[in-house]
Order: sequence, then C-alpha cells, then structure tokens
Amino acid sequence: MKNNNLIRLSSSCYWSMETESLSVGGVDIKLSILQKKLFKFLVKHINKPVLNLDIFYELHNSLDKEFNEKSVRNFITGLRKLAPCLNLVNIYGGYYMLKSEQISKYTKLKEQFFEIIEQSKNPIVVTSPNEYDNPIIYVNSAFCELFGYEYEEAVGQNCRFLHGNDIEQEALKQIREAISAQKPVEANIRNYTKDGDIVYEDVTISPIFDKQKGKLSYFLGIYKDITSMPLFLEKVQEVL
Repeated sequence: MKNNNLIRLSSSCYWSMETESLSVGGVDIKLSILQKKLFKFLVKHINKPVLNLDIFYELHNSLDKEFNEKSVRNFITGLRKLAPCLNLVNIYGGYYMLKSEQISKYTKLKEQFFEIIEQSKNPIVVTSPNEYDNPIIYVNSAFCELFGYEYEEAVGQNCRFLHGNDIEQEALKQIREAISAQKPVEANIRNYTKDGDIVYEDVTISPIFDKQKGKLSYFLGIYKDITSMPLFLEKVQEVL
C-alpha cells in the first residue's frame, strides 16, 4: 500500500484515502463492494457516532427498503472479523463509531493544549467572529483574576466591555481595523476591572483560520499587564 493519504486506525491498521483500501499489518484486506462502501462511510464520519439507520440506507442506497437492524449488525461484525485491530465501537441507542488512533492522539493533544492555556499567567481570550458582535467564547483563569469577572460574566460579551467609557483610544481604532482585515495586531490599551481600576496592557490579537476551509474561525487575544510601567513614568514626571 502507498504511504500517501493514510489514516492510522491503530498501530497496525491503516486506511488509504488514495486507493480506498484497508491494510492490516502491511497486508491489503480484500473487501466486498458493500464492505468497502460501509468502510468509506465510517471513515467519512470517523470519530463521530453514526446511526445504524443511516448506515443501512447508505449501504442499500434507497429509502424504500425496509430498515433491518440485524443486517447492519452483521456488516459491522464482518468488518471486525476481517480486521480485529479496528476500534469499531457500539454506542447505546443504535450508533456505531470508528475511532482513529491518530485523531484520538491529536484530540488528547488539544486537551493538553487547553490545560496549558488555562494555566497561563497571561490573561487569554478567544472570540467568535462568525457570531453576532464577535462575542467572547472563552477566557482563562488569569483573565478572571485580573479583571475580577467570573467566567460566565465575560463569555458572551464583546471585548469592548473592558474599555468602559474610555473608548477614545487610538489603539482601539488600530485593533478594529486589524480585526476587520482579519490580520494580527499588537497594541497598548487601557482596560478596566470590574471594580473600575485601570489596567494598562499590551495586547496581541491573532486571527485563527480553519486551514482546510481557509475560513476565519476565531480571534485569540493574549494580554500582558504593563500597568506598573505607566505608573512608574507618572511618578518620574511628578519628581521632575
């Protein structure tokens, strides 16, 4: 089997997107026409529960045929016998799911990445530009600690709620233009805590794109508290 466009289903089991073939231990497994059709359907929905009814009509390509749960179960059993290494699981309610070891590994990595963000000392915000008014959909613990807002109070709002009435900032115009152009930006801004205390920050905002669709998915904002610097400069000016 060629090593292009392979999906790793287990340590010894691969599906080739290019040749639409299943390999176990380096040996191609001969699939019947319906078995191949079933496998292609499961791979298309990999790591997602698929209803047995949908599997049935996919196999028979007709909505007129009477649903037979046993026939679906027999097809699934047949695949399992051909390739015992497949992680093909039953889910309560008449669902089946083909799991990929490779994708599961990436999912675990994403979970670990989320934990890293959550433990970051810098306040971090994620917004959703595809929803009305680009609302906040995630803030980490450092954000809550700095601004005094609970997670539930921040999520759903636009980041402008942090500016209060201090909206005539040149940096805010720079940020709005960058967001509109879907470009990264770094700027120094003034924000305010829930108690009204001023916080000077260096904020870096980055657009996050869906690489497959080439579509903007999120904005990631990372804040760095630089409040001590302006206050220090004010003290120096008072002395001078």
